Amino acid sequence: MKRRAGLGGSMRSVVGFLSQRGLHGDPLLTQDFQRRRLRGCRNLYKKDLLGHFGCVNAIEFSNNGGQWLVSGGDDRRVLLWHMEQAIHSRVKPIQLKGEHHSNIFCLAFNSGNTKVFSGGNDEQVILHDVESSETLDVFAHEDAVYGLSVSPVNDNIFASSSDDGRVLIWDIRESPHGEPFCLANYPSAFHSVMFNPVEPRLLATANSKEGVGLWDIRKPQSSLLRYGGNLSLQSAMSVRFNSNGTQLLALRRRLPPVLYDIHSRLPVFQFDNQGYFNSCTMKSCCFAGDRDQHHNWKWRAQAVSFQPFLGLTRNGDADVTSSWQFKNTLGILAPSDLAIEVLKCQ
Repeated sequence: MKRRAGLGGSMRSVVGFLSQRGLHGDPLLTQDFQRRRLRGCRNLYKKDLLGHFGCVNAIEFSNNGGQWLVSGGDDRRVLLWHMEQAIHSRVKPIQLKGEHHSNIFCLAFNSGNTKVFSGGNDEQVILHDVESSETLDVFAHEDAVYGLSVSPVNDNIFASSSDDGRVLIWDIRESPHGEPFCLANYPSAFHSVMFNPVEPRLLATANSKEGVGLWDIRKPQSSLLRYGGNLSLQSAMSVRFNSNGTQLLALRRRLPPVLYDIHSRLPVFQFDNQGYFNSCTMKSCCFAGDRDQHHNWKWRAQAVSFQPFLGLTRNGDADVTSSWQFKNTLGILAPSDLAIEVLKCQ
């Protein structure tokens, strides 16, 4: 790190980055370059991805590089975007053939990016084939589906969270009419669920009344940990593991975003900022990158204190952003509301 400390502005230019990479061959230079570019930029390259006819409620990048972006919303359609083509041309997205009967709320790729899962207000999860765009299967639920997560070690296993207060574990090799494994059953809605990317027996959930919880698939119906200290009963709407599976980032209603170490009920930090408020609309959060220096698109964690990291405003946009995704390999931020935007540092 001492070798790179004095690089300064040269590491914010593409030419400087390529020169330093050629001299040193350090694999961490890519992350340094992206971080310096993000910290130094004052505006963003913007490209609107136009294809939906209503609000876009869910977006997800594909795994292993983010070649694809999948989107879904109030028009009930699932659209698949090739990112390289979408950024540099006016190519139309691929519409997957399976359509929902109501609003789409959540999406997920399997680890090989060969299948897409979509769930929503019509009380079902549709399994789509990426290559053929055909519907492979439909998994009926008893209420609206708000969250989806595919096992990082088994593409046949996925978890769903829904408005009926249940978190269900499904095996796509089994009949969709069979009874899935019930991991959790609360009186209040589960808005989010995610497998731990390193310890797939662990799952994190966000519940509308019970807050953020950690679960072990070997011990259903009882959470291992409820986060929040003395204020564990907090309304939560989104939760994400970092890439190492050691920390959780969560969004709560009328409270700041919060960071937890997975083994402690007490928060590491609450990302409070005067310009941030989250009251009534459903939103999502994500970690920005594969290293712990970046905890989401707006804050940067430092050894002593936390401070806002990217104070950029989407000028002229009065719509509420419901979903944010960041792909560190592309250096792209993707917010969605009435449309999808692709944002990169200029």
